[in-house]
Amino acid sequence: MNNYYIKNIWGPGGQKGYPHKDKTEFAEGQKRAAERFSECDGFFLYETGGKENDKIGAKTIFAQGTVQLPPEVITNQDGQKHGIERGEEKEFPYDVKINLSVRIHPRDGVPLDTIRKILKSPKEKMQRPGGLIKITKEQFDQLFIELNKRPQKS
Repeated sequence: MNNYYIKNIWGPGGQKGYPHKDKTEFAEGQKRAAERFSECDGFFLYETGGKENDKIGAKTIFAQGTVQLPPEVITNQDGQKHGIERGEEKEFPYDVKINLSVRIHPRDGVPLDTIRKILKSPKEKMQRPGGLIKITKEQFDQLFIELNKRPQKS
């Protein structure tokens, strides 16, 4: 398949413990992104520089994982606004079950300047619709090496 992604989460979500349990969430209107993500071979979680209360996102990759098999998008029908995207409360009705192989504190993660060097794009915007940035297998491997150089404590 060779589908690899960087999945953005609104900072400081990783510092607060995201992902919750064994799933990653997608906001209303992002079902297609959730479906693409559910079929990936591997991914990283990136905490954006968003701000919530007194905390600011780290702008780092802080976790690596795979999607649980069989891949599926689960519709969460609780109707509650239970997440934040771009600073606003939103519904996140789509869940994809995941397994994390590596998770460290976002402050210790792979910094944005290193990510941009590996992606060979000094101006790469790390926020995309659906929160997904598609990367190559080679980029995935390089980011994996960088993440594993970091202190493995959470």
